[in-house]
Amino acid sequence: MPNKNQQPKASSKAETMQRILDAARIEFADKGLDKTHIQAVAEAAGVTKQLIYHYYLSKENLFACVLDESSYLVMTAMADIDVEHLPPPEALRSMIYQMFEMFRADPTLASLATEGIRYHENHDTPRNRMIDIGPVLTEKMTRIIERGIEESLFHNQMQPNYIFATAALMISGTFTSRYLISAVGGFDPTSSDVLSKWKTHIADLILNALGKR
Repeated sequence: MPNKNQQPKASSKAETMQRILDAARIEFADKGLDKTHIQAVAEAAGVTKQLIYHYYLSKENLFACVLDESSYLVMTAMADIDVEHLPPPEALRSMIYQMFEMFRADPTLASLATEGIRYHENHDTPRNRMIDIGPVLTEKMTRIIERGIEESLFHNQMQPNYIFATAALMISGTFTSRYLISAVGGFDPTSSDVLSKWKTHIADLILNALGKR
């Protein structure tokens, strides 16, 4: 039987900082950088406002850390996807679908990405683990494309890093540029009756562009 008078163990610094990041992620995704208040983050995380400033120095630095963690987690999950056993076209389609579904499953990603675009126009993030994981993910797609070339399924006239950048922009744009796509295409790419068709369209477009004529 636990002692009723026993006090719960204090959270470690790492646990507290993670709790702050988790609370900040929700606040920034919901309200944006300008309208988010550190007091609201503190209350959601169960800490004091002073402790957040002690760990993260400023609201802008906290936001940069949230962006860094979110981007890193998404890209790490992508790098861990097991597609090497699949034929190149299926492997590439699987990667594209997985990227798409990550945005679809977590609405905060789109909000943070949109806010991050504005932030990066005038700021550099103090931490950027994407520098480490980005090349890993690009290399993963490169290996798939090179296998497709070796098997005479793909041509060799397009740079793999361009393919990856194109896929990333098309997928993220689905959720961050809904207004633009609706204006020029006449449809909402995130509506329930279009979403799966649009995902397939993106994959088909890239695979057709790579297909050997």
